[in-house]
Amino acid sequence: MKRAVTAKDFFILIGVAIAWTLVVMAFSTSMGTRPLRIYDWGPPVFAAVLTLFFMLKDRMTGPDGR
Repeated sequence: MKRAVTAKDFFILIGVAIAWTLVVMAFSTSMGTRPLRIYDWGPPVFAAVLTLFFMLKDRMTGPDGR
């Protein structure tokens, strides 16, 4: 059973990605004792962008996969 991708799905994705990025940044910088590095925020942001790409691709192909 395939369900259409809605705006709610995009908001959930972006919200989770932002929350997780902030958590990772907070703990990986040892609460601000060292500077922020790209590997602190890069993986969650990349995962969100990759997921967003596939959500948009799925949305554009339609429910029958064409």
